Amino acid sequence: MNPANRLAQASFTAGPAALLGGWLLMRPIDGDLVPGPWWTAAHAVWLAGFAMFGVMVPALRGVAGPVTGGRRAAVDAAVAAALLGVAANVVQLTIDLYAGFTAVDEAAMRAVFERVKGYPGVEVLVYSAGAQLFYAALVALALILAALRRVTPVGAGVTVVGVAVMAVATFQTGRDSALVAVGMALIWLGVLLLGRGPHEQGRAPLMRPVA
Repeated sequence: MNPANRLAQASFTAGPAALLGGWLLMRPIDGDLVPGPWWTAAHAVWLAGFAMFGVMVPALRGVAGPVTGGRRAAVDAAVAAALLGVAANVVQLTIDLYAGFTAVDEAAMRAVFERVKGYPGVEVLVYSAGAQLFYAALVALALILAALRRVTPVGAGVTVVGVAVMAVATFQTGRDSALVAVGMALIWLGVLLLGRGPHEQGRAPLMRPVA
């Protein structure tokens, strides 16, 4: 396996694992705006995770293989949306790290975020719709790949359930809820299954030619 394929394969583990890892690193500060080592470590792990998601999404496009017409348009639209979501999260996490490095307390961090969000479009493109676009696109891509029979229905289903659990838990009980971690763990499992495709691991190539 060449280095590009090894990196792509690793991204199916590293990306979702970083979601859960960052959440766990935020537990000592209860997920609050507290500058210091826990905040920095958690957001650095999340940033690395989304960098890996940036590798994983094109790999999923490779899993789709050659498709034409409306199916190709659907796959490419989902991939483009996922990459835009990755970019939004990378920008957000970079801002978060900057705030953690420069602020001395919660009030100072809030001031940084309020200043950044004061720029037109930042709130929507980086912190709300833009950041959530990745998860919506991941669900769409999983369902499309399952419809194309490129991945198993189980892999797609677990991914969708994981995103749904994480989203519902976040909005209903907050980001600190243990159910958020359950959702992240399910996403991890689902994404690993997506990376395997419909065949036994090692029998089908991860990357396929795109035509």
